[in-house]
Amino acid sequence: MEISNETKVLAGVLLLTVVIIIVGAMVAGRDGGGQVEVPVVSVERLVRDDDPAYANATAGTAGDFSEHAVTVVEFGDFQCPACGALQPVLGQVKEQNVGESVRFVFRQFPLNSIHDKAQLAAEASLAAQEQGKFWEYHDTLYENQSELTRADLERYAGLLDLDVVKFAAALDDSKYTEAVIQDVADGNAVGVRATPSIYINGVLFTGRYSVDSLQVAINDELLK
Repeated sequence: MEISNETKVLAGVLLLTVVIIIVGAMVAGRDGGGQVEVPVVSVERLVRDDDPAYANATAGTAGDFSEHAVTVVEFGDFQCPACGALQPVLGQVKEQNVGESVRFVFRQFPLNSIHDKAQLAAEASLAAQEQGKFWEYHDTLYENQSELTRADLERYAGLLDLDVVKFAAALDDSKYTEAVIQDVADGNAVGVRATPSIYINGVLFTGRYSVDSLQVAINDELLK
């Protein structure tokens, strides 16, 4: 049966309308601060006890801060420009929450298919964590995203007064390769599809990555 031109045009208009509605809903959710619940079965994969964490101006591991009311988890890639742009924002949010019951956790999610230096940078940050300087090293990597060669990674270790021999050995032995792979697996399990991705108390944050928007979401959790 031949379909008339009028019918084809009407079908095309209807299809275009549906697409516009769907895209509009997605944009509204992003701009309006809507959040998407993480499936219950995956929540426990958001944070592991040995993940690097920060609370009340004190660095440690996630297990150290288990009593905090709000947990902010970032899945990030050290070579990702959007992640780099987010760091000053998160820095301000951290400063605003000193004294509050809020902890910040970092999970590795290198996008190896497009960022050729992200995997080794992730492993290097965990080698720095082993020596108690994850956050200092984390900040240094994001401040120098265009310089992430192996030599650069070792140079930063030296600048931060790490034991460079021990640090280099960890990279040579791929000591933290599996830990990074585990983080990526956990990220995939909870629905991470891009970096940066932020979860606040187990809920994917889909608002604007601004100090005000993040603080509102954190305050909402503190009031619960």
